[in-house]
Amino acid sequence: MRNGLIILFLLFATLTIHAQPSSEKLIRQGVSLHDKGRYKEAIDCYEKALKINPTSMSAIYEMSLSYLQLKDYDKAIRNSMKVITANFQPLLVDAYIVKGAALAHQYKTDDALKTLNEALEKCGDEYLLHFNLGLCYFNNKDNRMAVHHLRKAIEIDATHSSAFLLYAYALNDLGRWIQSFYAFHFFLLLEPNTERSKDAFGEMFDIINAKIDSGSEKLSPEDGVDRKYLYNAIQKNKTGATDDISQYIFFVESSKVIFFTLAQMYNDSQNGLLWYFFVPTYEEILGSGHFDAYCRYVSVAYFSESLKWWEDNRTDVDNFIEWFENGQGEVDEEAGYGDDSDPEDNIR
Repeated sequence: MRNGLIILFLLFATLTIHAQPSSEKLIRQGVSLHDKGRYKEAIDCYEKALKINPTSMSAIYEMSLSYLQLKDYDKAIRNSMKVITANFQPLLVDAYIVKGAALAHQYKTDDALKTLNEALEKCGDEYLLHFNLGLCYFNNKDNRMAVHHLRKAIEIDATHSSAFLLYAYALNDLGRWIQSFYAFHFFLLLEPNTERSKDAFGEMFDIINAKIDSGSEKLSPEDGVDRKYLYNAIQKNKTGATDDISQYIFFVESSKVIFFTLAQMYNDSQNGLLWYFFVPTYEEILGSGHFDAYCRYVSVAYFSESLKWWEDNRTDVDNFIEWFENGQGEVDEEAGYGDDSDPEDNIR
């Protein structure tokens, strides 16, 4: 009888253990709830996971991320610091970014920069560290440092549209309008049809439509580019018409002038992202035979005629996509039509 009771007790204990969710399962449930915007419920899951496994760095990190979304920045910092203090390598970069973001949201910009620079020294060159440093410097109106880190981010991974967008804005604020024009173009190639795509196209169009005084620094040579020559060449395409068709033609012709002229200027002595990435990429696009389709593609968020053209010319569209996928495969992962970027991509 006693042996029978022991067996029943062990069987009950085994069934009870199996009925309880594991810490990993609870973390997965929490992540799913977080992704649905149910942050408090996600935190409940992480707390349950920590009761089972108090040292789970995954649960602690995910909790910091949910607190960040809830704007409870002190708790986000406290939990991210646990991961940092433990030196938990799989989530170390992510934890630094959560802490940096929380500090930045508290307007502790110097502390945020110190945190992210410390992470860079400790973890080495990482795309998200450079991007978040670029974002932090940009918000602090230090555009030179923003450009430096955003360029580094792009050099590490040229598939993230947000880095190109922020790079374009920072360059434009510095008066480096040629480089900014290219960066806006590439952002729109990666993300052509979202709300921020429309704003970005408008900013890019303002660059070529701007009137620059003859003595302006913006017309001085920079990075081997004769900006005065380019500006004058663009002016020749202006007609004064303000209808969408005329403005679209002006955009196309101005883009051709810039892309063709810089391709002709290129030589082996030039360096920098402009010359080894942007110029050759757009020389290839210009000579692909699909340039008209490309221009429609990047302008769909701004010109309704481009969207209609896209819908009415499926053969040309398919040919462009086939060329793009084969010739530009490395950047095609984020070239999805209608793709929209999640701000949390800056962290995860």
